[in-house]
Amino acid sequence: MIDKAPNGAIVLTAILLAGSTVCAGASDANLTIEVSGALLEHGGVVTIYPIPITPEDLRAPDEEAADRVAVTSRYAEVQLKYPMNGKYVFRFRNPAETPDDQKLGTQPLSVIGTDNQDRGPQMTAGFKDAYSSGGQVIRVLPRAEYAAESEAARTNARWGKVEGNDALPPADERGARALAAIVGYGMSDFTFQCTGNASVQVCTIPPDQWPALDMRWWRDIAEARLERLDHHALRRCYNSSWLGGGTCEADPQSDEPAYNHRK
Repeated sequence: MIDKAPNGAIVLTAILLAGSTVCAGASDANLTIEVSGALLEHGGVVTIYPIPITPEDLRAPDEEAADRVAVTSRYAEVQLKYPMNGKYVFRFRNPAETPDDQKLGTQPLSVIGTDNQDRGPQMTAGFKDAYSSGGQVIRVLPRAEYAAESEAARTNARWGKVEGNDALPPADERGARALAAIVGYGMSDFTFQCTGNASVQVCTIPPDQWPALDMRWWRDIAEARLERLDHHALRRCYNSSWLGGGTCEADPQSDEPAYNHRK
């Protein structure tokens, strides 16, 4: 269930039912994810992995549950323990001191499912070896996409257009999906460093790995854009024939995807 919250925040609530019983109360997990730094400015991806456990194992008696974590990395995995057969809630917000005009934009990208035993991906860091109950992939929008002064600048950000030799990979929707595919689902060549406590872990890519990750990210963005150009060129070729039939062959003289129709 997705609910709009004040000040540009998005609250996502998952309720797991056991028959007709919902376990609610003080043991439920409630987490605020505070976004700042590069993630707030340039956008990125946060993947949420809820970890179901028995209520008595949720945390030690003398330990308080974490209710707020800070994320600055352009990719992060947030692993949140919650009571089995209960519910968890998480929300994204700006830092408390952020001016009102610097609102936060987020977009759900996908839902991570479970297997036939109701188990989602197994954690490789943080709560290592624990199984999630699925998850959600959330895009944090770059500020320029919703807060740039001109409509042209907002459109460029939405399209993933960037300028400058030192420009970072764009976190437009397609760019964010590319990043999630590179490092998500525990199949990444990159490693994680995690911080947190017994109830929540925030796992990010170490700074020394980001140059290699940025290069991989740029490559995947370029390959995806070339694939789209090729698809549109091939479709234009087949649509160019009123009678249908024939074949489309790559134009050897073109410096970008183009096809010639042959009967």
